[in-house]
Amino acid sequence: MGLLDDLKNQAETLRAQEEQGGDRSGDKSQYYEQEIHPRMKELYGFLNEMVENLNFIKPDTIVNYPIYPGGEKQAFRQGNYKLVIDSPQLIKDIKLTCKAELDKPVKLRVKGEENVKKLFDILASYKIQAKRKDFNDKSYKLTHSDISIEGPLNISIQFIADEGSSYIQLLLGNFEGPGVIKRNIDIKNINQDFLDKLGRYILREDTKLFALDISEKDKQAIREMVERERAKREHEIAEMERRAEEEKEEQKNGSGLRKLFKKIKD
Repeated sequence: MGLLDDLKNQAETLRAQEEQGGDRSGDKSQYYEQEIHPRMKELYGFLNEMVENLNFIKPDTIVNYPIYPGGEKQAFRQGNYKLVIDSPQLIKDIKLTCKAELDKPVKLRVKGEENVKKLFDILASYKIQAKRKDFNDKSYKLTHSDISIEGPLNISIQFIADEGSSYIQLLLGNFEGPGVIKRNIDIKNINQDFLDKLGRYILREDTKLFALDISEKDKQAIREMVERERAKREHEIAEMERRAEEEKEEQKNGSGLRKLFKKIKD
């Protein structure tokens, strides 16, 4: 085989591979356009109308966050909603943001370096702005700090779609707690009932949005896991009871032998 023939065969093989890859890519794009993009449009349409109405009505939405070391909660007022998307033609990323604000700065006097550190670690996890003024003793050891928690607390709710997946990923930033929580939503569960529950969830009226996302397969897996744990626990209890009986029997036999040896000695 000549050089040109060899190059020609390599080129034909590469073209065939690229065509196959293109076909797979086309299948993913078609699936996205037919199945996922309509759900993303529904999400965007619902959230866009919701945000417009919320920013006009300005409802009094109070949310309590445990921002203190002892777990005590602080009330914030949620509002100032904004919505952005990556592209109106083919939506793959929807992000709703809002702010949880204090009516006024919270003034605290916190004693002890460790307590001050704990409080600021929590505030940092939420990325809440705060000011502090430290006071030291004669040996320059921190005795207490006057702290002013300013806020706001930034909240984000983001939906990200992937061409090759039947799920839409939901990222909750500072919503249920500090940091980002990830959840997957099956596209077949995105309907009018879900959108209504999503709206109530955002407004803190419903905390059970994701209870509906557990499929029958997942429920069965959970039941099986619980059953395995129950059987394992019963086995462990039975084993503990068996060992206790053996030890009791050994002690009984040992006591009998001691009595026998005593009689022989006597």
